[in-house]
Amino acid sequence: MEGVGIHDGDTLVVDRAIAAKDGQVVIALVGGQFTVKRLKRTKRGLFLEAENPTFHAIAVTPGMAFEVWGVVTFVIHPV
Repeated sequence: MEGVGIHDGDTLVVDRAIAAKDGQVVIALVGGQFTVKRLKRTKRGLFLEAENPTFHAIAVTPGMAFEVWGVVTFVIHPV
């Protein structure tokens, strides 16, 4: 997620009380694995998009093991 200033080794502050909105960066649980992606709602459905164009968006489908775990509110970079 370097496109939004999140780099390997950063600490993310996540608010689990916020309802995720379109366009926000979220921590999602997909098939038992955590991922950091941008939440996108379109006419075609719900997607988890990476900021890196080499990664494909994840389409959220019925029956998929999916949960928005929280919304990223701050990023802390190590010195």
